[in-house]
Amino acid sequence: MIKKRILKIIKKHKRFLISGHIHPEGDSIGSQLALANLLKAMGKSVRIINKDAVPGNLMFLPGCKQIERYTKAKNDKVRFDVAVILDCTGLERTGSVARLIKNEYIINIDHHISNENFGNVNWIDHQASAAGEMIYNLFKASNVKLDNNSALCLYVAIMTDTGSFRYSNTTSATHRIIAELLKYKINPTRAYEYIYETKSFATMKMLGEALDNLRRSKDGRIVWFKVTDKMLKKYKLLPEDTENFIDVVRMIEGADVAAFLRELDCGGIKVSLRSKGKTDVNKIAGVFGGGGHKLASGCLIEKKMSMAEELLIKQIKKAI
Repeated sequence: MIKKRILKIIKKHKRFLISGHIHPEGDSIGSQLALANLLKAMGKSVRIINKDAVPGNLMFLPGCKQIERYTKAKNDKVRFDVAVILDCTGLERTGSVARLIKNEYIINIDHHISNENFGNVNWIDHQASAAGEMIYNLFKASNVKLDNNSALCLYVAIMTDTGSFRYSNTTSATHRIIAELLKYKINPTRAYEYIYETKSFATMKMLGEALDNLRRSKDGRIVWFKVTDKMLKKYKLLPEDTENFIDVVRMIEGADVAAFLRELDCGGIKVSLRSKGKTDVNKIAGVFGGGGHKLASGCLIEKKMSMAEELLIKQIKKAI
C-alpha cells in the first residue's frame, strides 16, 4: 500500500521539508501542521516553509508559529532529505519554495483530480475530501497516536475544504473521520468562529464595496466580483483577508458559476471559482494553468484586471 511505502521512506530519512501551494488555506495549513507533528513523533527534523504567510483566521491553530515564510536569504541554505508537498497540484504551485527542491526526494500527497504526479512517490486520492483526510489515514497507518493539537488541525483542514461539510466532496468516510477527531479536545464552535465569523470592520467594508460592483451574466448563470490592490490598500488589508469572499456570492439563486477575482500586488489576478454542479470549474481553471475540483477550483491569470475578467468570463460562458 502507498501509505506503508511513504512511512517506510519517512523511517529511512532524517530531515524533512513540508510545503504546499501558494496562498494557503485551511486544508493546506492544517495538513502541514498535523504532518509535522507526525514526523516529529517519529524522531524526524522538520521545517515547514511556504511562499505566503498563514492567513490570520488560521493563526489560532497550534504550531502556526513554526511555519516559515520563504525568503531567499533565510531559506536558500535549508538542507533536507525529503520534501513532502501537500494539497498541491504541481511543484510550481509552491511558488518560490520550488527553488529549494533540487535533487531531494519528493513525496506528493494530494486529493485534486488535476494533480500532475510530480513526485518520486505520488499518493493522489481523488475520493478524499481534503488532504487532511489523507494525513489522518497516514496517522492511522503508523504507530503514532493522534494528539489533541493534530486532531484540531485535521478537523479544520477537512471542515474548510468541505465548506463546513456542505460540498459534494463530503462523504460517509469524511463523517467517520470527523466523528473520530471529535473524540479529542476540539471545540467545533470556536474553530468555526475563528475561521468564518471573525472579520474586521475594514474587511466587511471592503466586501461591501466589492459586492456593490457585483456583476451577473444576462442569463443569470454567472456571477462575479473583484477586489483590486487599490482596495486592499484603501482599507489597509492583506490579500488573505479576502478568504471566503467567494462563498458569499455562490448562494445567489440561479447562478451556476461564481467567480472572485483578486488583483495581486506583484501582478496578475488570482481567481477563485465555484460551481453549483452543472459546470466543471476545474476545466475552466485548467485553461489558465490552474485546477482543483469540479465544483471548486482556482487559477492565476497573468493579465491586468480588465483583460483577465474578459478572458475568464468568456471561458466560463464557453464551458456553460
